[in-house]
Amino acid sequence: MSQRSILPHLGFLLVYLLWGINISSMKIGGQEWDPVMFNGLRYISIAPLLWLFTYSHFRKKGISLRMESRDLGRILFLGILSAIGMEVLLSFALQYSNAANGSVLGRGFMPVLTVIISLVLKEIRMSYRILIGLPFAFASVILIVAGGGQGLHFGQDTLLGDGLLLLRSLLGAIYLILMSRLTSRYPLMLLISWEMTAGAVSLLPYVLWKADAAYFAAIPASGWISLVYTSLLATMVGFTVHNWSLARLGPFKASVYGYTLPVSAAVAGYFLLHESVTVYQVLGGAGVLFAMYLLQRDRQKTGNPSAVKRSTQAT
Repeated sequence: MSQRSILPHLGFLLVYLLWGINISSMKIGGQEWDPVMFNGLRYISIAPLLWLFTYSHFRKKGISLRMESRDLGRILFLGILSAIGMEVLLSFALQYSNAANGSVLGRGFMPVLTVIISLVLKEIRMSYRILIGLPFAFASVILIVAGGGQGLHFGQDTLLGDGLLLLRSLLGAIYLILMSRLTSRYPLMLLISWEMTAGAVSLLPYVLWKADAAYFAAIPASGWISLVYTSLLATMVGFTVHNWSLARLGPFKASVYGYTLPVSAAVAGYFLLHESVTVYQVLGGAGVLFAMYLLQRDRQKTGNPSAVKRSTQAT
């Protein structure tokens, strides 16, 4: 594998390291913030920064900011889908389920659903690596979650939340497939700027309804640090690198990197929150890495190479 071809894989590893650390960050800050307010503020705070960077970069290089109206509608839809259909829905679902179920159903099923949709659309073909690697990765995630004593439990009391978590995985799979088609046609920063703007606008009414000086004054320093980390590193840097890598690997290979999140979250929890790491989690982490090796070695279509090349030149 050449140095150039390995960069998207390293990009996803960086993304899920940032997002794994973000889970520990949100465990700290999540005790202080209303979850919808938290997500609204992070989208609202970074959208102007993204547009400032995008406009200055494009103006300097003489690149047009125009998009076809149909594609503009798609990226605005994806922004709302990401903000409300994935982030807010996850926070709401966890009110009726738990974090362990969220790791398995809210994230773990996303690659499975991505494969099913991609097979229906004939964007990939089934192979022995997928048949072995995908179930092995999913089982390893369950081992990490259950082995960490995080309360993996399915029953009547979690039925509503678990259903919403599965819906979140479905929406995440749709997001990956649709976004991969746009990243091969338009510069990345333009897409990210529109996506974050749509998310910010969709959450702005809630922020205006709930926010006041007394609410903000009651947030301690730990809550603000969590918000800054989530906004700048987990969201702005994370989404940018994620979609850059997505354009080069395609939605299926992008989705399976989600299985590394429980691994990075467990490592971050050990160092930042002094959480224990069990033998089961170590075995599960090794299983995830083995499954990732199988799945990333699978040769699948990653989109139109010429389109990706044009997108790379534009950015």
